Parts: sequence; C-alpha cells; structure tokens
Amino acid sequence: MLCLLPFVQVRGEGSRTWDKIWSLPAIGVPIIVHSPETNWGFGAGVQGYFKLPDAERTSIVYGDGCYTLNKQYYISVGGTIYFGGSTPWFMLFRGGYRNYPDTYYGIGNTITEERLHGTPYTSQRGTAHIETQLYLPANWSIGPLFDFIHEKTGNWENEEMGKWENEKITNDQINDKIVNRPYSEADRLTVRRKEIVNTMWALGVVTQYDTRDTLYYPHKGIFFKASAAHYEPALGSTARMTHLQADLRQFIPLPKDIIFAWQFKTEWALSDEEETIPFQILPTLGGQDLVRGVRRNMFRDNVMMALQAEFRFPIWNFLRLHAFAGIGDVYNTDHWNWATPKIGYGLGLRIGINDAHINIRLDVARNNIYKNWNTWESYAFYLTATEAF
Repeated sequence: MLCLLPFVQVRGEGSRTWDKIWSLPAIGVPIIVHSPETNWGFGAGVQGYFKLPDAERTSIVYGDGCYTLNKQYYISVGGTIYFGGSTPWFMLFRGGYRNYPDTYYGIGNTITEERLHGTPYTSQRGTAHIETQLYLPANWSIGPLFDFIHEKTGNWENEEMGKWENEKITNDQINDKIVNRPYSEADRLTVRRKEIVNTMWALGVVTQYDTRDTLYYPHKGIFFKASAAHYEPALGSTARMTHLQADLRQFIPLPKDIIFAWQFKTEWALSDEEETIPFQILPTLGGQDLVRGVRRNMFRDNVMMALQAEFRFPIWNFLRLHAFAGIGDVYNTDHWNWATPKIGYGLGLRIGINDAHINIRLDVARNNIYKNWNTWESYAFYLTATEAF
C-alpha cells in the first residue's frame, strides 16, 4: 500500500543521490498512496537498514502512518531481520492499528445489485504477526508463527439494519446470518446494525523456498511459501478456525531484458460446523496486489484461489512498462458455487528509485464485473512502492 519517496537522511554518512539512497542507515519518507479502497492518502514514515554480523542479507525495519481522503488512518511497524552465525535464521514481524470506514459486500462469489453497492461500516483493527524461520539446506527455511487480530466493526449505514439498532444480538447469531450456509444469499447479505467484536489468537508453522536473485524486483528464481495457523478459543479467540495459505511465484528472464512473472495463491479458512468464522477475516481477492482491478473485499468466502501473470518490459534507464492480468474467485467448501471468474487486467509504469530495485508503481487496471467501459467502477488506479508480487 505504501508509496515511499526517500528524501531525508536520519543518521549516518553517505550521498543523498537517488542511486545511493539504499546505502543510508535510515531515511525519512513522505507517503503518498492511492487505491479504490482508500482514495488518496498522505502520511510519513521512517525506514532503517542494517546488516548484522555474518548475515547474508540486509535487514530492514520501518514505521509509518497515513490518513486518506476516505477518512481512514493507520499506523504500523514491521520489518525483516536476518541473523548470521552457525545456524542462520530470520524474523519477520509486522503490527499496527487502523480505523477504516469500509464497505461490506456480502459473502460468496455471485454478482448481485447489493454487492455492487455494498453497505458502509467502520472497522477498527489492531494486529500483530511474527514469523521466525531457520535456514535449511537447498534454499528452504521453516519455523513457527504467531498471529493476533482484534477488530471491532460498527456504524452500519443501512435502513434495514437500523431496525436492529437496540436489539441485543450475540456475535454468533450475527455471523450465522452472514456466514453459515443454510441461509439464502439474500439472507447472508443482510447484516444487522451491531458492533461486532472479534479477537483471534493463532499459533502455526510456516515454510519457505526462495531462489530469487533479489527480494524486491526479481529477475529470475522461484519463491514458494506455505503456512498453517490455528485460531483457538482456548487461547482467547472468538472462534475456532484453521487458516491455510500457499503462495507460488516464478520469475523467468527473457531476451532483451524482458521478465515474465507469474503467481498462484490460495487461502483456506476452515472451521467446525458448530463454529462461525468472522466475515472480516475470510479470504478475499482484489486490491493492489492480487487480481488488480477488482475491489478488495467485494468477494469473500472460506476459499480463495487466484492466478496472475505479467510481462515486465524495459523502456529507458530506470523506467519499465508492465502488462498484467489476473483471474480468480472465492468458494465455499460446503456449497461449491461456480460463478463467472473475476478478472483484472491492465498496464503499469515502474520508476526505479535506487540500486535495491525499489520502484514507484503506477498501475491502471480494469475488471470484468462492470460491463460498461465508460463507468469509473470498471477501473482502478494504484500508486505504491511495492510490487504486486
């Protein structure tokens, strides 16, 4: 989501030119973002870079905050620290808090009039995620993970929901209306006006295979990551759920410095029949990273599968042109409903800002949900400084 424009040296020696900015121990950055989910956003942050003794890779830590024209704001911290020694390992961590006026579009993969318009609500979410992985032979690594989510949703802006404003309803009853499959699609698109509070704690395991030549803009190599995390009421979770995720990417160099890249990603949220999964953490597609052009959170269910690819063409010096397309959908394991796959495609420009291959990304994408070419809802514009994959 971040578009980071380096401009201030915080400490250390070194040149301030664009091609030397990566050598600075820390930099201050203004933040400019844009996506259909946020509109324009502005903020500030700091990034620090360092290399521990015997570590093969440079570690990065960051902190930032942003406010958007949709009256959303967030603060976050994170990073990846690489450790050397006789048993090298690394730790990935991220956390933060956000207050987001958001939109609920319902559950499932069908395109309905209610889904196209959605129901506004407010989400307040705090998160923490930690992974530690030990390096293994042949480019593999493995280790435990910890995940925490606390989210409160409320301020539902819908006349039908307002009828339930003063009614005491449990979280399970609300989620029955949203998630459980005995109800019709129309029932599941009706959410009562109620603050829903969910707290989810998880422990799990993650494994990774990585042969990419660089982390931020690979020219060749394979990346694979799979994780399994279990959210358990005995740990304090609102609901019992197992979350499975797999992410496979390949980067293929072609003649004339052209790169072909593709990614397959899937997420599964599984639960006992007697338990319900909070809709806020159901797998979804769309947004700036997965099937660009489709609005994020418009389609949710307990299974998500997506495939995307792009060609990356050199233009001149630090400029590149990307042509991309993605296809995917969400499904339910109890009631598989095959609908028209969600498709996004478009063009993007990359502006290189340093030798570490960090780029400013400008993407314009279109989806197949809105059939008319002359409607703004068919298009999405993204401005950020991280690649989709």
